[in-house]
Formats: sequence, structure tokens, C-alpha cells
Amino acid sequence: MTLGYLAAFGLALIFTFYLDGSIGVMMIAFLIFMPLISFLMTFLVRKKIRLEFVLPDSAAKNKQVSVRIKLKKDTKLPIPFLRMQFHADAHFDPLNPNAADLPEEPPFSTTDAALRRAYRKWTAYREKQLLRDTLPLCLSMGTAKKAQYEIALTPKYCGVGVLALKGIVLSDYLGMFKFRIKPEINGNLLIMPTIPELKANTSMFRAVTTAVNAADEETDSTPVFSASAVPGYEHRDYIPGDSLKRINWKLSSKRHHLMVRKDEPVSLARLSVVLDFRRSKIRMKPELRFSMEEELIETALGFLMLCAKNGYPCNLCYADSNQQWSDLSIDSGEQLAVEAVTLLQGGFREEEELAALSVLPPELMQDAGAVLLYFTQNPSTETVAALEQRPTELYLVAPQQLQRSAGNIPVPKNGSLWYANADHSLTQAQ
Repeated sequence: MTLGYLAAFGLALIFTFYLDGSIGVMMIAFLIFMPLISFLMTFLVRKKIRLEFVLPDSAAKNKQVSVRIKLKKDTKLPIPFLRMQFHADAHFDPLNPNAADLPEEPPFSTTDAALRRAYRKWTAYREKQLLRDTLPLCLSMGTAKKAQYEIALTPKYCGVGVLALKGIVLSDYLGMFKFRIKPEINGNLLIMPTIPELKANTSMFRAVTTAVNAADEETDSTPVFSASAVPGYEHRDYIPGDSLKRINWKLSSKRHHLMVRKDEPVSLARLSVVLDFRRSKIRMKPELRFSMEEELIETALGFLMLCAKNGYPCNLCYADSNQQWSDLSIDSGEQLAVEAVTLLQGGFREEEELAALSVLPPELMQDAGAVLLYFTQNPSTETVAALEQRPTELYLVAPQQLQRSAGNIPVPKNGSLWYANADHSLTQAQ
């Protein structure tokens, strides 16, 4: 626009000196005063604009949701053009699915001139290129004081989806002057997980319940009563590996198949599940990272639901949004559904954010009797070594896709390594 303006001004000068002076002077006056008026109006409204996200509390995967951008101003003067970029991270379907992928970010160096040039070239390309996760917007309100704009998004992976308005710039009517309003406005949308229905006859569940029963049979316990103060009212079908002491033989003879008491004390607080929310340090595409995080979260929730349905209450531990260990007992599906919302609010984070926390809660480090399931995306040698200090039966669970990126994952000496697959099945490493 600036080049076009200069060309028009040059033509006006030629017209003034060589064709018609009076008309040429009018043209020059117009070309001077119009940009000045445009600049003044834009300058006066630049601090009168308010932008914000209006987001739902949560969203379900694979179901379209509307994100609203609310625009307000505290003046009657019209807003020329508000330009920005709407960004939605890889938790959502791409905003521009046909856009070319951005080349991998080159390393930046303060000492190597060639690396600096490559990084500047990549940055310039990123700013000009239409990206899969970015939608350019140009908004205008005219004389209205309020306006709303809706953008449709489809959540793809569970977790905390990050939305942002970047590069917010107010430009005048002629596009000659620009004022930066805010560097960035952020918003988060909680995308709910789907708790899969796992089968009780899987190798993982049989192995864990056998280990729990074996640990229980080595300890003495006193009866624990249900809410009616009478033990033995909650039952479920027998699963291979259950202790024979838990079978209700009288009820089994009536129903012609084995029934097991769910409220026996031997199953209480003997199984601990830890969700390690430290992100892997391996460089990978965001889509792959979020896919692995979803596999781990949903598989862990599915296993907890399976244990709750079959009378194996679990002690669930994870790093909450305050960077502290959260510890609670899960004994029902309803309780697990509520807790799934709470644990996602913190979700996976960079390892530096959780540096103050040990690999395990202090209580579990001291409890050598319970069986431990450790779901992690960061099964480093250091992590496995720390877990091996706890003398107990350990089941280390990592995403199957991580094996392709990280190579061989160490198998704990006091337990076994299992992989969580895309279909939420669990297979033991060979």
C-alpha cells in the first residue's frame, strides 16, 4: 500500500506541473490529508479495544465445538482493521489441512553465523507461510461497540488444548500505519478423555491381580464391612488368578458359576497406580507427542475402571496442577470419571516443571508391600533405576510408539515392561 501511495503522489506532482495546476494541488491535498485522518482515527482507538476468548468448560473428542472471539471497544469511533492469527495446537484437527508442513526448526547459535542465518530464514518463512495450525483473521467492527466471531474446531486428542491469538495488529483504512495491540491472548480448552472398556481376561490384568492376591495372602487382615455392616454383599464373576479364599461357594452353587466377594479386605490398598506426567525429552512432532499422551492417559483410566468394576480398589497418584502429588483411592467408576477431569487440568508437562517432585510419592517409596503400576512417557534409565529401589512387584507401562523413537526401553529388574497400544491394549515387552 505504501508503494502505491508514493506512486499516486508522484503522479499528482506530474499532473500539477505539466497538466492542470489547480486540480493537481487538490489531488496532493487529498493524498496528504486522507492518510493523516486515517492515522489519527486509528491512533485514537488503539487503546480502546478489548479482545477475549469465550470457551466452553470442556469438549468431547471428535465433536465440533465453537470458539468465540469477543471484541469490545470503549469509543464510538469506527475500528479500521484488526489483523491477527488464530492458533490452535495439535490437540485439534488442523485449521488448514492442505497447508504445507513447516520445515523442522533449525538450531540457533549466537556464535555460528551460518546457523543464525538459517534460523532467521526459517523464522521469516514461518511468518509468511500459511500453517496447518494457524488461521489468519481480519476483523472490523465499524461503529458497533461489541462484536463476536465464531470459529469451529474439532478436538482430536484429550488433554488441555491451547488456543492463542497472535500478532494482533490494528491497521488504518489505507493500510499504511500499524499499531500492535497485544503480543498474544491465550485460552485453554479441556478435552475430555474416552475411558476404554478393557477386558478382564487380558494378560496384564491377570498378572496384576495374581500379584495382588499373592501379596495379600502373605499378610493378615481383619474383616472390613460394607455400608450395611454385613460383609460379603458385593460380588462379581471369578477371574483366573483370584484367590480361592475370596470365592463365595454358597452363592456360586446357586448361580452355577464362581462368584467372588468384592468387599474382602485383601484387595484394599494393595494396588498402586502412578501416572507420570513428565514429558519425554525426545524431539518429536506435536501430533505424535499428544497421541502418545492420550494412549497413556486413556489406557491408565481404562485399567483403573476395570479394577474398580472387579473389586480391586486402586491407590491413584499423579502430579496435580499445583505441582504436588495427589493421592486418592479409586473404588468406583463414578469417582474415576470425576477424577479424570481433575488430573487432566494439570496433564503432561515439561520435566523442568516437575523437577521438585521425586519419581514416586514418598508414601509409595516407603510402602514395600503394594503392587505398583507406573505409566510413563519418560522411561529413562534414571527413572527405572529409581523405581528399582522400591522392593516390590513393578509393572512399567510406556506408549508403544515411544519404542520407535527412543529405541530399547530398560526393563526393571523387579518387574516387567508393558506397552500401551493405540487400541488401549497392553502387551508385554519380549
